[in-house]
Amino acid sequence: MKLRLVTAVALSAGLFLSVSGAEAATPTMDGKKLKAINVTAKATLQSNDKDFVVPGGPERVDCKAPRCSKTSFVYKPAKGVKGGLLLTATWANTASDIDLYLAVVNPNKSLTQVGACGASAGTSEKVYVPPSTLRSGKTYIMVIDFYRTNAEVVKGKVEINVSNSTKTTVPAKAEDALISINCGL
Repeated sequence: MKLRLVTAVALSAGLFLSVSGAEAATPTMDGKKLKAINVTAKATLQSNDKDFVVPGGPERVDCKAPRCSKTSFVYKPAKGVKGGLLLTATWANTASDIDLYLAVVNPNKSLTQVGACGASAGTSEKVYVPPSTLRSGKTYIMVIDFYRTNAEVVKGKVEINVSNSTKTTVPAKAEDALISINCGL
């Protein structure tokens, strides 16, 4: 009987430690202790042109590896931190088309897109999400979508409390009607 009790206590403690460790793995971006998260992702050779943006098409933030790379974090600005989030992805091959998204994790664990850049040219993309769009304490995920790529390395970065440094080349309304144009570097 004592052996079963000791075993039950040990298993419970192990379960508690593994759950606590899993929760601790999601970093909290507060703008003071943690200002940026850097990611290096390896893209495989692939083309996903079948998923071109059409009404009712697949939700890009719901992708899975090897189609994309996902990095989660908790957005919880410290006192005095007022800026939004800036996501950046860079790669080397101009023939690749890599897209960048920010999604919030809903209570039912589904994802809702809150920021996107789907430009089709260049070797980098940026997404700026203003603080008015974000909710403190929520978990967010940066999604790097390897839409069309030669096998290569992609560098991703999420920064908090920075200003919008994306270039404006067309009016916002025109961009909304087309694709994300003002999000490239």
